[in-house]
Amino acid sequence: MKKHECDQESKDWKRKKNHIAEYCAGYGFTSLRVRLLLCVLLLNFIVSPVVESQIINISKFIEAGEYHEATRRLRNLADSTDDIDQLSGIYHQLGEIHYTYTHEYPKALSAYNQVIQLKADSPGTADLFLAQIKKGDVYCRMGQCENAIRTYQTLVDQFPSTHFAHETALQKIHNVQTAQNNLVAQQRVIRTHAGTPSAVEAQFQIAEIYRSHYQLNQPERAIVQYETILQDYPTAKNAPEAQWRIGNLWHVVLNEPESAIAAYRKVAKNYPTSNFAADALFQIARIHENKGQHQQAVSILEAIIEKHPNFWNTSAAFYWLGVCREKSKDYRSALRAYQTFLHVYLPSLEPAYFGQIGKHNQDFVQIETELRAKIELLETELPRVEWEKINESISLSNYVAALSLSRQLIANTPESEYAKKARAQLNTIESLASIQNLQDRISEDSKSAAAQGRFRIGTIYERGLQEYHQAIAVYRQLINDYPKSPWASESLYRIGLIYLEHLDDTEMAIQSHQGLIEKYPSSSHTMMANFQLGEIYRTLHRYDEALRAYQTTITHPERDSYLAEGYRDSLADRARFRIGRVHYEDRRYNDARLTFEEFIDSRPRSPRLAAAYVYRALVNQEHGDRSRAAEAYDNAISLIGDSHIQAEMVINEIPSLGIQGRNRTDVLQRLDELHKRVDAE
Repeated sequence: MKKHECDQESKDWKRKKNHIAEYCAGYGFTSLRVRLLLCVLLLNFIVSPVVESQIINISKFIEAGEYHEATRRLRNLADSTDDIDQLSGIYHQLGEIHYTYTHEYPKALSAYNQVIQLKADSPGTADLFLAQIKKGDVYCRMGQCENAIRTYQTLVDQFPSTHFAHETALQKIHNVQTAQNNLVAQQRVIRTHAGTPSAVEAQFQIAEIYRSHYQLNQPERAIVQYETILQDYPTAKNAPEAQWRIGNLWHVVLNEPESAIAAYRKVAKNYPTSNFAADALFQIARIHENKGQHQQAVSILEAIIEKHPNFWNTSAAFYWLGVCREKSKDYRSALRAYQTFLHVYLPSLEPAYFGQIGKHNQDFVQIETELRAKIELLETELPRVEWEKINESISLSNYVAALSLSRQLIANTPESEYAKKARAQLNTIESLASIQNLQDRISEDSKSAAAQGRFRIGTIYERGLQEYHQAIAVYRQLINDYPKSPWASESLYRIGLIYLEHLDDTEMAIQSHQGLIEKYPSSSHTMMANFQLGEIYRTLHRYDEALRAYQTTITHPERDSYLAEGYRDSLADRARFRIGRVHYEDRRYNDARLTFEEFIDSRPRSPRLAAAYVYRALVNQEHGDRSRAAEAYDNAISLIGDSHIQAEMVINEIPSLGIQGRNRTDVLQRLDELHKRVDAE
């Protein structure tokens, strides 16, 4: 390389580092996850410009799947330098290849140990503690959780509690230990409730524990667990998701595209009416597109658009269809696809979905400008004629054709009065087209698939069309035709919610939920039905009945959902809290005090912990115990000061406080007022 080229490359390197520093300072990044990400980015700059350019060339081999050639070149590069920083970057890259792509975990450990040895005299450097973190992750991937914990503990012991390496390692230890405890709990559920939907759900949760990078991080083990569900419970409600998860792990985590395609195909084949079928096909198309197999991708994307019109990612399907048509030199078809995406979906597409079209770092204007640069065709079709065709298709109940015509009309003449009419009813036509496709499939499917298809028709009437009586009719027909299907109990549950939330018929809601409890006592929705009964009775001030319903709710196996900030929520958590609310609302203050005290002691990770302290304060005020009331307010204020979730729950669970706003500041202000009132008494 010539000297002036080296000088220019060095300037570019320094400019990139300065740009990152300015970017961080300008946006004030302080969160743990962002800080860790920025350290990874900065790690890319510890190698010299010359070595950096060689690593960029090596990345091309990684993208092509030539991992052994990439590792060979990296090792040759390591042999050519004695610079510790450069060697550290090279071994990090080797570790990543062995961990992410070739799954040669002992080799990944060796690479990260090389970094640790190189940086032993520089304990505060980012690449050292990143290597320690990655080493712990590799141990998790190998199933050696205790070794992982010991590795993370090294960072906990090495850095002060304010350092994000300490925080990260401590959180990882907590995640692993929590996952191990959850694993034991789910295995206990399987033993206790063998052969029931609860056991199936527990088996699925075990797979999730192994799958999640934030828990045990063992994707290969997770695949085995998902396959167990598919083998033992092939018609279970979560079987389609289990099959999809297998494909997703092969695809995204293990980087094995052929295995991913085989797994995704089973979703579409074995569970064609599930919500996961369309996404599985979409992922296959994306794999083909990444491999340059554009014709295969086109046929799949067109099938998704035709057979799954209300697929949540339809916008991205149109975009990638345009890309594949363009790369196949079919510009006319590519133009139609791009116009559909540009005019039908982009105007209402949330920025969070930009990543689905590979535009993570672009904004709306950039995407629109880029697409318009591709599109040069003028609108030539008469909008009135297209509108007439749409109405004709609707009159013949051919909603699939009407949907295609509507999209094309909006794409070709977005500002015409006919396009505006079509846009106004597009969601309705999409829903009706989906129903039409499902009805065509039901007669051909097995009983389990047909029941699932019927259920989806009911949900479309309920949520997409808001035709609630029609939805109830579909759900009832499903219950009559497939009474033993797992979708029957959920249909009865949906009926109860429709009566309660949309038709304002409390008695019919009660009747539906009670019918579910009696007819399907082992269903996973029985717990939810009991909880809903508790909510209804509490609203009606039928407090004794509400208590019985909530108490029955908590007898079912608890299923946690993990929230931000380390909190865990569940239906059981809500039910236990609501028992205290019932006592309080019925002026049974002593029972309320005991209930909330028990809740505080037994639910330390509940998102309702601050709300429980507030109720405890209110009860103590009723009893004239000002010191304990003040202490409870202090505890609530402390929790809310660190958590938006705790603040939100106080607003939701204690409407009697009369908090005007919806943010944490409003909650703290109101609690401070109550605290001062106690102090003044």
